[in-house]
Amino acid sequence: MFVLWPLPPELLAKDGVTSLRVLDRNGVLLRELRSGEGGRSAPLAGPLPRHVVDALVAAEDRRFFSHPGVDPLAMARAAVQNARAGRVVSGASTITQQLARRLRPRPRTLAGKAGEALWALRLTAHLPRERILREYLDRVPLGNGLFGVAAAAQFYFDRPADKLSLGQAALLAGMAGSPASRDPFRHPAAARRWQQRVLGQMQRLGLADGEALRVARSSALDLARTERAFRAPHFVAQLVRSLPARGLETAARIETTLDAELQRDVEAIVDEELTGLVGNRVGQAAAIVVDNQSGEVLAYLGSADFFDADGGQNDGVRALRQPGSALKPFAYALALASGYTPATLLSDVETRLATPSGAYVPHNYDRRAHGPIRLRAALANSYNVPAVRLVERLGPDRLLGLLRRAGFDSLTEEASHYGVGLVLGNGDVSLYELARAYRGLAAGGVVKPLVEMRAAFDAAGAPLPVPVELAPRRFVRREAAQLVVDILSDETAKAPAFGFENALRLPFPVAAKTGTSRAHVDNWTVGFTAERTVAVWVGNFDGTPMHRVSGITGAGPVFKRIMLRAMQGMAAAPLVDRARFESAQICPLSGALAGPHCPGRQLEIFAPGTAPSERCAMHGSRLVAGRPQPVLELGPEYHAWARDEGLAIAAWTDGPLDGEPRASLIAPASGDEYLIDPGYPLADQSIPVRALVRGALDAVELRLDDGTRLALGPPYATRVPAQPGRHRIELWLPGSGEPSASAEYVVR
Repeated sequence: MFVLWPLPPELLAKDGVTSLRVLDRNGVLLRELRSGEGGRSAPLAGPLPRHVVDALVAAEDRRFFSHPGVDPLAMARAAVQNARAGRVVSGASTITQQLARRLRPRPRTLAGKAGEALWALRLTAHLPRERILREYLDRVPLGNGLFGVAAAAQFYFDRPADKLSLGQAALLAGMAGSPASRDPFRHPAAARRWQQRVLGQMQRLGLADGEALRVARSSALDLARTERAFRAPHFVAQLVRSLPARGLETAARIETTLDAELQRDVEAIVDEELTGLVGNRVGQAAAIVVDNQSGEVLAYLGSADFFDADGGQNDGVRALRQPGSALKPFAYALALASGYTPATLLSDVETRLATPSGAYVPHNYDRRAHGPIRLRAALANSYNVPAVRLVERLGPDRLLGLLRRAGFDSLTEEASHYGVGLVLGNGDVSLYELARAYRGLAAGGVVKPLVEMRAAFDAAGAPLPVPVELAPRRFVRREAAQLVVDILSDETAKAPAFGFENALRLPFPVAAKTGTSRAHVDNWTVGFTAERTVAVWVGNFDGTPMHRVSGITGAGPVFKRIMLRAMQGMAAAPLVDRARFESAQICPLSGALAGPHCPGRQLEIFAPGTAPSERCAMHGSRLVAGRPQPVLELGPEYHAWARDEGLAIAAWTDGPLDGEPRASLIAPASGDEYLIDPGYPLADQSIPVRALVRGALDAVELRLDDGTRLALGPPYATRVPAQPGRHRIELWLPGSGEPSASAEYVVR
């Protein structure tokens, strides 16, 4: 007879509940988990904890010490309840049946329940009640991947099971029936309610006296701090899920790359920054920090609060979302590897592109056209129109191929599906992929694996092989990648769009890029020093649009603070060795070699053999009434734009030419009025300044009415703070006794 057969020797083996310890890079315990099931388990040591036994017996099986493994009375009661409800509302499983289910899993059908009952009878026939209790207490699921009361006691209360109070034991017993819905971190009210039910049942069964019950009912839950209970939860959860695919199911100890102290600080930074963005409808954030030399992941934050019931367990590092402009550097890397240079002239005028879904008219973030613009300025200022026109010329299929080589495996559709909009982020990618690919730019165009584990060991302490996620591969030529890095770290080049003081400006060289998806749903900033890569996403997991938040005002400040912390105590190395490149003095407008009539000149670097050889043809001279006058010839493509910008006046086509340098303010103009947007922090709002300078000058001086003086070099554009009131701005040439140009404007 089945019930009388001896128990299989392996049935109660503890192999299936081996503890998996996950450590940070310095040996700090992040979490202990049960390796076989992705959850933690630790067998009880010493005598059974009396409070826990009494609470679980009261909650789960009050006749445990008298029935033979199944409870006929409970089964009869459950049958009546199920018949009345017309569905299964009560299973009447005893503690022994639940243990049988853990030892010999089977489907929850009538046949499965019958087999479970037979195993319960067999266990009772061969094991003393205390052994059954011990085996059950070592295996009972108690939420958050926890199995067994020893593991749960440590996780929820930071103490051994035999030190639990009556109230704490009752709380765990109440969770046994439905651990997820009674989790005290996520559902404290439900956990408390079930705790009180268990205490009431213990009172009815005489398992606790009046004074102990009074204290238990009135005491706080006294939970452990979540960071002690579960450090880096998204990182650990993702890593544990990946173990089977990596062939590491038998791992008992994993030494990860994570830095627990940096992780803690990143969590604090995100919490503080999101508090300041509540009014902008920003509810979540994710971040990852990578060591560039080794590829090791130093910090990994999947959401602002893992224990937040409103989507906190979503992993924003791995989630697929639209990256906005964060993919632009890869399009420009492709261009630079295809014969373009940082001085190549691109067109930023309104354009209509034919796509499979109809005409497409891209617009810049600032809703302005910038006319002829060099590649360096187009990327640094993240202008959309030249980027889209560039990809139209290069081909979306070539860009998609480069992105896939750079590790964007999530871009699975054909190039025709994305079209030219791929450069603006209309394909979903993950923050993890962005961090890996940007590290590839820092490495000179070679994508390498990110590393999450330093070592893994089995239960006997023997090392296990740790596979890597991909083989290193080049996705773009080294010179092209380095030129992109130089542009992304060029503070002067990005000043027209972002100003000199912005969230991407740090006290050491950093190459960074922001991105904002359509309708302000997603917001990104990704960048790197020579030593660290940091990637940040902010937004909402449910797709709720943020209110007036861009990459520079949303993810940017978070990125800046995390990068400052990640670089703490380190001396930043240069990002690019410019000595490896050719250099030439170019015209800031045309990108050709600066000529005698160009209003300024700028030093540009080029891959060897690619520097321009022809002089600027845009700036020339002609005789008017016998005297030479400067001429600005942009070509038919830019005539309408030049007229709208007032460049016909600024081109010095009238008046005497005395050979002296001259300057004019294009913006602001006298009489201009600017309105402060209450949806943005005042510190993030600024006034664009653009000047036209004629003559070979390295810089002119901008003087503000608050006494500030700024050196303004080619392309003679910047931004100044927006402060309410009436203001005057002046443009001074070197050695001049009076301003060359001035304007008065109002900020309201």
